[in-house]
Amino acid sequence: MTGRDWWTLARGVNVIMGILTVPLGALIVGAASQDNIVIPLLLHTLSVAFFMAGWNALNDLLDINADRINHPTRPLASGAISEEAAKKFSLVCFSLSTIMLVGIVFHTEKTIGNLEWLDSVVIWGIALILMSAYEFDGIPFKPCLKKSGLFGNLSVSGLIAVVIVFGAAAVGHGTELFPWTVAICAMMIGTAREIIKDVEDMEGDSERNTLPMKIGADKARMVAWICTLVAFISMGMPFALDLLPLAYIVFLTPALVYLTMVKAPIVKGEDTKASKFLKRALLYGLLGFTTTGLIPILF
Repeated sequence: MTGRDWWTLARGVNVIMGILTVPLGALIVGAASQDNIVIPLLLHTLSVAFFMAGWNALNDLLDINADRINHPTRPLASGAISEEAAKKFSLVCFSLSTIMLVGIVFHTEKTIGNLEWLDSVVIWGIALILMSAYEFDGIPFKPCLKKSGLFGNLSVSGLIAVVIVFGAAAVGHGTELFPWTVAICAMMIGTAREIIKDVEDMEGDSERNTLPMKIGADKARMVAWICTLVAFISMGMPFALDLLPLAYIVFLTPALVYLTMVKAPIVKGEDTKASKFLKRALLYGLLGFTTTGLIPILF
C-alpha cells in the first residue's frame, strides 16, 4: 500500500474538486464581502472532503467485482489495498465529516445563534440520504439507485451539486434561490456525464442495471443530450429570473459553448470526447458563476 494507492481510493482529484467547490459556492453568493467566514468555510470544506473520500472508498468496496473488469488497476480491484483496510478508511472519513458538522453547529450557534446552522445540517443530511440510497439496497430503494439507471445518475450528480449549496450555506445563503439554480445546472451536466460514463462501462456492468444496459447505448446518449439541453437552459435561469444582470452572461459563454459542442460527439458515439466537453462545461460554468459573485466586489 502506497500513498498513491490511498489517493486513488479516495479519488483525490475529485476530493480536491469538492474542496474547491465549497468556497466557490460561497463566492457565487458574494461571500468575499462578508466578515468572519474563514472558520465556517474551513469546517464546511473539511466536512465535504472527508465525506467524499469516505464515499469514494465505499463505492469501490461495493463495486469491486465490476471494477475488476472496468478498472482493474484501482487499488481494491488490484489488491493493492485490502477490503478491510478500505472499510476502516471509509468509516474514519465519515466519522471525521460528522465531527466537522458538529463543529459547524457549535461554531454557528456560538457566533450567530437562531439555528443559522440548520440549512447546513439539512443539506448534509440530504447528501447522506442520497449516498445511502445510491449505494445500499433497501435504503430506501430496492434495488439501490446505482442499479436503477437514470435515477442513479441523477442521485450521484445531485450529491455533487449540493456541495455548491453547502458552500452557500457556510456563509448564510443556503436557502436562497440563486445557488440552487447553479446546483441544478451542475446536476444536469453531471447526470449527462454519468450516463456517458455508463455507456463506456457497459462491458463490466453486468451487475448494474444502468440506463445504457436498459435502453441501449444510442438511446442513453440521447438522454444525455437532453440532460445537456436542460443544463443549457438552467444556466440561463439566473438571468431569466433577474437574479443576475444580463450582461454577466458573458462570463458563462465558454460553458455555454462547450454545452453546444457536446451534441456532435454524442451523435457520433465519441463518448470520451463528449465526457471531456461536459467536464469542461461544468468547470467553466462554476468559474463563470463565481466571477459573477466577485464582480460587484471588485468593481
